[in-house]
Amino acid sequence: MIVKFSDHGKGKASGVLDYLLKEKGVKGALVPRAHAKVLYGDPMLTEHLINTTPYKSKYKSGYLSFSERADEISEADKKRIMQEFESVIFCGLESDQYDILWVEHADKDIDDAYPIGRLELNFVIPCQELRSGKSFQPYYEPADLKRVNAWKNIINSEVKTIKGESLSDPNDPERKRLVNPYDSHSPRPTPFDVKTYTKKDAEKDEKIIANPPSRTLLEEAIKRRLLLDWQNGIAMNRRRVLRRLEQWGLKINRGNSEKTLSVTSDKLTDKNGKPMGVRLKGGMFEKEFDGYEFEPKVKEENHSAYDHTANRNGRKQLDQQHLATGIEIKETYHQDRYQSSAMPEQLVLNKEHRQELEVAKPAPTETYSTSFRPRF
Repeated sequence: MIVKFSDHGKGKASGVLDYLLKEKGVKGALVPRAHAKVLYGDPMLTEHLINTTPYKSKYKSGYLSFSERADEISEADKKRIMQEFESVIFCGLESDQYDILWVEHADKDIDDAYPIGRLELNFVIPCQELRSGKSFQPYYEPADLKRVNAWKNIINSEVKTIKGESLSDPNDPERKRLVNPYDSHSPRPTPFDVKTYTKKDAEKDEKIIANPPSRTLLEEAIKRRLLLDWQNGIAMNRRRVLRRLEQWGLKINRGNSEKTLSVTSDKLTDKNGKPMGVRLKGGMFEKEFDGYEFEPKVKEENHSAYDHTANRNGRKQLDQQHLATGIEIKETYHQDRYQSSAMPEQLVLNKEHRQELEVAKPAPTETYSTSFRPRF
């Protein structure tokens, strides 16, 4: 399982809610999205809160993405994961101080053999603390990344599928890929297969790189050509990857980034004539890239060391420390920022005060029932 937060959040609620709950029908009209269901929350309430929030950042959205399919994880474990995620994000806040909508998607990688797709737990959070009306930022990466990553690692180590298997660990060296195929619209599961990639295909990709018709096609062509170079022992480290990109006439904008590279082509510009950047993700584009680490034998050796009991226990203990420390820091921040939003203490009246209030009783009015919303 991985945790992803979206960069969107400044527009109307209809954008994110239509994506989560609807899809285009036969004639282009929006219809309920197949394999999507609300697990917790009220879409109408969330929409109202987002649209009436006066702040520039109106909502924060994202998803928990699993390699496992939706029917491979129990409903009880889905509930646990959502509740614990909330406790990690809303540290120290009560349930009436925030709103969150949870929507399950199960439409990724569906085929005849697997009619139910991979599980995604999508969330939308209005950026407003509900008691005070103050702005609320659910996730700020520099402050929150370590805490959220620690929680993610713990969940991946503790939650099991209905078959008793551990959740997929994205940190496992065995799962690390040279390129990230899910950044593009390329066919799943990979944009490159050496068995079917011919010299003619390589020449075609080089023409695309020289005169890219779109950002997506450029990204896919770069990845396929670099994977072929790795297969042939050419692109085996960061320096060689950078050199190859420069040979193709691409400008490297983030050559010193730790995890990614960003390139531009003079032949691919936006409507204002500005070159459009293409972000490249995957092991091949990391600063410490070593192509030999991706050889099958080496990956298996690294996996064995990573999966050793002592190493697993050590990682989990460190994650628990980071999580506990992070929650304590975030709770203090929330308490300081929203301390005036505490629930008022119950008024206690003595006998004399009660008699004074009973002298003139108001006329009967319509009664309202209030209660905290149910949890899941």
